[in-house]
Amino acid sequence: MALSSPSPPRLVHKQAWGQGLLVEGTEALLWPAEDGIEAAAMPLPDLDDAVRAILSWVRPKVLRFQMTVAPQGFPELVLVSTQAASGPAQFVVRKSYQITTTVVCDPPDEVHIVERRDLFRVPVATPVTLTAASGQHALYSIDISTGGVRVCSPEPLQIGTEVDVSVELGGGQVVEAPAVVRHSRSFGVAGGAPRLARQGERDGCPSQVGLQFLHLAPRAERQLAQFVARHQRRLMPRVRTFLTAQYSCDLRPLFVDAPVTEVSPGEIVLVAREAHLPGEPLGLRLRVGGRAYNFGARVVSCKTEAVGDGERTRHLVVASLAEGEEIAEERFRIAVRDLALEQWPPEPVRPI
Repeated sequence: MALSSPSPPRLVHKQAWGQGLLVEGTEALLWPAEDGIEAAAMPLPDLDDAVRAILSWVRPKVLRFQMTVAPQGFPELVLVSTQAASGPAQFVVRKSYQITTTVVCDPPDEVHIVERRDLFRVPVATPVTLTAASGQHALYSIDISTGGVRVCSPEPLQIGTEVDVSVELGGGQVVEAPAVVRHSRSFGVAGGAPRLARQGERDGCPSQVGLQFLHLAPRAERQLAQFVARHQRRLMPRVRTFLTAQYSCDLRPLFVDAPVTEVSPGEIVLVAREAHLPGEPLGLRLRVGGRAYNFGARVVSCKTEAVGDGERTRHLVVASLAEGEEIAEERFRIAVRDLALEQWPPEPVRPI
């Protein structure tokens, strides 16, 4: 995902080049560059003047971009805006050669990350324990950053309420911190409250609760930053698609078909038959690139919207894929990347 605005960044920090820094299959914007050091730190030129491309190959000694058009006389120095594992990035590379719409470049010495890391919220469902005066709740996150976490609570919490939060990061790592409620509003999922009650929670309308961490120990902050960066990478590349998945849930234990509108190595967006609440477990079956994949997943969010004449509704469910074996994850990442390249340039998703 490239930067969406040419306005000056709020903070720029440099990061030495490393192969795992950039994400294959990610959209990139390219401009001519005159001075590598100055151009990498400057505000981006006009987006209308950019050549759109996809970062199709990242190796220690070579970067490859696949452009939508073949500009004549593309310059030797190229300013790039794209997505790094730690956030939006820009850098200058030297073109090695160009064959029609393919440009091959030498890697940069350094990359400029152009926004603060704690501004990035990743939609991921990870276990969260919230302890308030009203009791303790075992929940799942809707999204998380190094500055706070958003959860779906079985009851609203008053803004300004201080709570204790425990967040599981996987691999036995747990971050504990005091937090304060910054917002609390109805989740707004049709039929959500009865399902929540059936899961053993108290009756009532579930609420989205935004929590800001009041203090993080340095070690906990590093662990949380690594968790956020890891899941940022799992969200790229993101591909609009017309695939069909099969899913199951507690209310519907048998697998049923569901159209998929978007997929990434760590997340899937599908059209479900009913509304679902954050944290609900799903079983998923998906076929990409001729290979079948099975996933455990957790619902991150659900948007119910009217379709056609308004008499019908559809439920767009965003589900976070559970982390699995490294080899299987890398195989699925490659399959999604290849799907992104096959569908480049992207086309709007047809209404379902």
